[in-house]
Amino acid sequence: MSDLLRRGAAAALTLAAVGLLVTGCAGRADIASSTSPLPRPSATPTATPTASPTATASAPASIVPSAEPTAAPTAASETPAPLPTSSQPPAPAPEPAPEPSTVRCVGSDLSLEYRADPDASGAGSSAFDLIFTNTTDRTCTLAGIPGVYAAGADGSRLGAVASADGPNPDGLLALAPAAQADVRVAWHSPGAFGCPTATSTFLVAEVIDAADAAVRAPAAIEVCTDSTVYLDASTYTLLG
Repeated sequence: MSDLLRRGAAAALTLAAVGLLVTGCAGRADIASSTSPLPRPSATPTATPTASPTATASAPASIVPSAEPTAAPTAASETPAPLPTSSQPPAPAPEPAPEPSTVRCVGSDLSLEYRADPDASGAGSSAFDLIFTNTTDRTCTLAGIPGVYAAGADGSRLGAVASADGPNPDGLLALAPAAQADVRVAWHSPGAFGCPTATSTFLVAEVIDAADAAVRAPAAIEVCTDSTVYLDASTYTLLG
C-alpha cells in the first residue's frame, strides 16, 4: 500500500476515535445533568458558637469589688441577746430583823403578882417573888432593879425602900405582850431589928424613875414602919 493510502487510513481511524470519544463524553454529560449534585459542606460552619461573649454581657455584680469600704457594725449589733426569764417569780427578799424596842415600860403597862416562897423561910428570913406581866399589845423594856416597898390600905408607903445591892446590869430587858419577868426579894424579920412594925396591904414596885412608875400587888407581910431596911431586891429575870 502506498503512503498516501496509509495516511488516509490513519486519518480515518483518528477521526473515528475522536467521534467515539465525543459521543461518550456527551452521554456522560446527559447522565450527569439528570442527577442532583451531592451537597458540599460549607466552608464556614453556621453552628459554631462565638469564641467570646457579646459586648452587651456584663460581669456578675457580686464579684466586682466595691469602691468604698464596708461600714463597721453598729453598737446595737454587738449587744448580747437578753437572757431568758425564769418561769418562776423571784423569791421575796427577807424582811429585816426588827429593831430592838427601847420603849421603857411604865406602871400602867404592867400588872404585878406577889408569890410567897415558903421553902425559902428559915432563921428569921424568907423570900418571895414579884411577877411583872406586860398587859399591852407592844413590847416595852425593863432595866435595873425596881424600887420595892410596902404600902398601907390607903396606898401610902410603910417603912423604907428595899435595898438594891445585887448585880445591876446596864442592858435592857425586852418584855413582849403577855410576857413576864420576875424580881426576887429577900425578906428579913422585923423582930430581929427591934423596929416598930405593921402589916402591909400592898407591895409596890416602881419600874422607872418617872411619872406613872408604880405598879402594885396585894400582899400582907410584916414590915418595919421606920427607916429600917428589911427587904433586898434583885434585878429582873425573864420568865418562860
